[in-house]
Amino acid sequence: MDNEIVSSWHQGELAVQQRAGTDKRMAEIGPKFIREFMPQQHRDFFQSLSMIFVGYSDHCSNTCASVLFGASGFIQSPIETELLINTQATIGDFIIEDLNIGDHLGLVGIEFDTKRRNRVNGIIIDINQKSIKVKVLQSYGNCPKYIQPKVFIPNHYYGEFTTLSSDQLSKKQRQIISNADTFFIASSFNDGQQLRNRGVDISHRGGEAGFVSINTAGQFLVDDYVGNGFFNTLGNLLENPTASLLFCDWHTGHVLKITVLGEILWHEEQQENMTLVATKNKRTICFTPIKIEQFNNGLAYTQQVGA
Repeated sequence: MDNEIVSSWHQGELAVQQRAGTDKRMAEIGPKFIREFMPQQHRDFFQSLSMIFVGYSDHCSNTCASVLFGASGFIQSPIETELLINTQATIGDFIIEDLNIGDHLGLVGIEFDTKRRNRVNGIIIDINQKSIKVKVLQSYGNCPKYIQPKVFIPNHYYGEFTTLSSDQLSKKQRQIISNADTFFIASSFNDGQQLRNRGVDISHRGGEAGFVSINTAGQFLVDDYVGNGFFNTLGNLLENPTASLLFCDWHTGHVLKITVLGEILWHEEQQENMTLVATKNKRTICFTPIKIEQFNNGLAYTQQVGA
């Protein structure tokens, strides 16, 4: 157990931190900021949500991104190290049979109107047809940067969804991606060691509409904006490039889930400062789609008109 506390980061995260020059700062911040329990304000936050985004591995060990819904209170925190999630309302792809006790989950909750955001990475300690109980391995907050504010209303068509699968993007799907101001990425790293910093992670990405571009090869390009310097997602992609992207069409209720291969493109810029020349690293993530799934009317909540 002592080894779990020594480092908050796995080798992929450490490698990206070193490349970006944040490794020394993260060595100090990690143990202080990443907890093995949820403070009361985080517990209250999760229990107030009506929507939470989840990353997990299916029975074929594919990393998947999805979203779970319910009325406020569908997530409970019996104690500071546990979350109990009612899983009876999903978009239809989150299959309980894919999951077992001992599997890792990544969770991110967001209040889009207040821009609050908190994360939990955990392990399943109980599961049935109605709920999942998760033990917290890592709990931490994220800053509100890049969250695009939204107000949601119930989707009256939710549950009457249809699904489509393909290996190429349609024109409409390209529009959803190109117009997106938000997406979620599930990534994972697992070398078999039972440490807190292994498992599945899900992360929010946001920006002005159009921050995701599609090149002529059909790849998605996303500039990696300055964030907390943890590099959870990039560290995972460095070790395991297979990931899952979740795009939500907040106005129609449609959801795109895209399995991708991710690659980090590093750009070095020379910055002159008086007589000194400094090199600054910038990053773009390139995603190559492998499988595309669309869930029509798959969101239980859609964006309020005008919000």
